[in-house]
Amino acid sequence: MQEDVFPAAEKILSDIENVLVKDHNLIGFEIIPAEDNENKSPVFHAENYLGLASWSVQPLFCYVYNRLLDLRQNKYRREDPVIISRWLIGGLLLNPDISTFWNMKRELVKNQRLDPMQELRFSSIVLYYKSKCFEAFVYRRWLIKFIIMDTSQSSLLQIETLVRNEIKIATMTANRYCSNNHAWCHRQYAVGLFETKAKENFYSFLQTEWENTNNWCSRNVSDYSGFAYRQYLLKKLLFIYPRNNENTYSPEKIARHRTIVLEYVKNYAKELFIFPDTVNDEFLDILHGSRNDKRDVDYDQTMINLSYWIEECVLNEELINTFPGHEALWCHRRFLACSLLALIDSYKIYSQYKIEIIDNNEVRKLSNVNSAKTTTSRGLVENAFCKHNQNLIAHAKKSGHHQNALAEKFIKYLINMDLEF
Repeated sequence: MQEDVFPAAEKILSDIENVLVKDHNLIGFEIIPAEDNENKSPVFHAENYLGLASWSVQPLFCYVYNRLLDLRQNKYRREDPVIISRWLIGGLLLNPDISTFWNMKRELVKNQRLDPMQELRFSSIVLYYKSKCFEAFVYRRWLIKFIIMDTSQSSLLQIETLVRNEIKIATMTANRYCSNNHAWCHRQYAVGLFETKAKENFYSFLQTEWENTNNWCSRNVSDYSGFAYRQYLLKKLLFIYPRNNENTYSPEKIARHRTIVLEYVKNYAKELFIFPDTVNDEFLDILHGSRNDKRDVDYDQTMINLSYWIEECVLNEELINTFPGHEALWCHRRFLACSLLALIDSYKIYSQYKIEIIDNNEVRKLSNVNSAKTTTSRGLVENAFCKHNQNLIAHAKKSGHHQNALAEKFIKYLINMDLEF
C-alpha cells in the first residue's frame, strides 16, 4: 500500500480521540455515508455514538496504516506514545482485524502507556462496529488477565464486575451479529473465569445465566450458537454439586423442582403418586430405571439437577412446535437425548451425575450394554422422553415437508442411540 498524503488526518484523529476521552458513556462507532465537505469535520458525535463520514475512511486508514507499519519497522523509534495511541485508535476503528495493531496496544499497556480499563471500553466500541471481530475478543481476554494479575489481591467484587461486563458485551455482540460464535465463546470464557475466581457465588451466578439466556434463545430459534451456549450451561447445572452453603435450599425451591419432574413423567406413571413429598432412593431408582445399591446420594440436589434437563426439554419441544422448520432446535434436541443417556448411566454407576460420562463420549459404549432393553424396563424419565418424542414427531409430520425431513433425521438419531419409541 502506497502512502497517501492526507493533511487533515491528524486533525480527524485528534477529534476522534477527544470524543473517546470526553464521552465516558460512549456506546459505539459507525461509518456514516456522506460526501466530502471541506468546511465540515467528518467526525460526528451524538447521543453517545461516534460516527465517521465515509469519504474520509480510505485516506485516513491509508495514513495510519503506513505510519504504524513504518513504526513497526523502526522508522519512528522516538515517536511519542500518545501519537502512536492516536494512530492505533484510527487504525483499529476502521479495521480491527489486524492483529499487529492489537499487539502494539498490548505493548503500550504493558509499558503503562495505556490504562487497561480504558482499553476495555475502547474495545467494546470496536465490537459495536465489528461484532464478530475475533481479535477484539482475544484482546479483551488478555486485558482481563492482565488486570487480574496486575492486582495483587483481586477482590471478589472486582471479578464479578469484570465478568458481568463481559456478559454484557457478549450479549450486545450476539444481538448485533447473528450466529456469532465468537461472542458466545467469549461468554463461556466469562463463566469459566467466574467459576475459577469466584467459586463461592458461582452456582447462583450460573442459575442467573440459565434464566437470562432462556428468553434470548426463545427469540432467536435459528441461532445454534446460542443453544450451544445453553448446552454448556446445562452441563454445568447437570453435573455440578454446589460447594459450602450454596446447596442449602428452601423447601419451596425443592418442591418446585420436584414438581417439574413429576409433571414431565406423571402421564406415564400413575403409581408415582404413592410416593411421599420428600425425595428418596426408591423414587430416584424408578426415575432412572436402575436399582442402585450405593446409597451415597444427595437426593434433593439430584432432583434439582434433573429438573434443569427437563425444563430444557419442555422448552425445546414448545419451540419446535411453535417455530417449525428450524434445524437448530432439532440439533439441540439431539444433545438433550445424548445427555439423558449420560444422566442415566452416571446415576447407575456413581449414584450421582458425573460429567466424565458425557465428556469422554462413554454414552455410546454404555448404551450398547442396554441395547436389548425394552420400553417396559426403561426408567420413567427415559420413557417420558420417548413418549414426548413420539408426540413431537407426529406433530412435525403434519407441519410441512421441511419439518418432516428434520423429524425423520431425528428418528434415525434416536434409533442409533437406542431411544426409539
